[in-house]
Amino acid sequence: MRNVAWLFIVVVTWCMPSTVRAADSTTLDDRAAFDRALLLAGPHSYAHLPFVLVSALSSTVSPGAEAWTEFDEHGKGDRIFVYTRSRTFRCASVPRWDQNRCLLKVASVIVHEAWHLRNGPDEAGAYEAQLVFLQLTEASAFLQLNEAAAVNIREVRRARDRTLAERRNATTQAGTNPAGTSPGASGARRAP
Repeated sequence: MRNVAWLFIVVVTWCMPSTVRAADSTTLDDRAAFDRALLLAGPHSYAHLPFVLVSALSSTVSPGAEAWTEFDEHGKGDRIFVYTRSRTFRCASVPRWDQNRCLLKVASVIVHEAWHLRNGPDEAGAYEAQLVFLQLTEASAFLQLNEAAAVNIREVRRARDRTLAERRNATTQAGTNPAGTSPGASGARRAP
């Protein structure tokens, strides 16, 4: 049954139109991994969004970023960049024992960044959307991914807590509101 489910994902992925662009030397394996993660995230909700696959981190994002959203001068989301050299994306691109967990994590990053694109730079809201996605996946046990969802939920909660604590500390130290200027674990930040 599990092989049938993966066959379904592969067939649907080949047939699914996408607006994703490759900004540089994105490989077919990277594109295939992204398409599988997009399918898990829900292509009906996210396939039309302006994704760009990149193999180099922007100098404006955190070193550990897996993806980030650029905002225009009015604070409106412009594009979502997915970093294909992140540890999670590399894991999702190569057949290995934890590939399903990594694909699910990339799907949750898509949900996180899509939230930013639609709603702005608030990290708490984006992490909440990401956690809800993972919790629904865990509850549905879709494609035997419930254990992977549980692991990812713990990782995302740790990243959320760390990011929000860093923002609180920055606010306390600077005496200002850093909303929209500080990248979170996903790397979201306004474009310079």
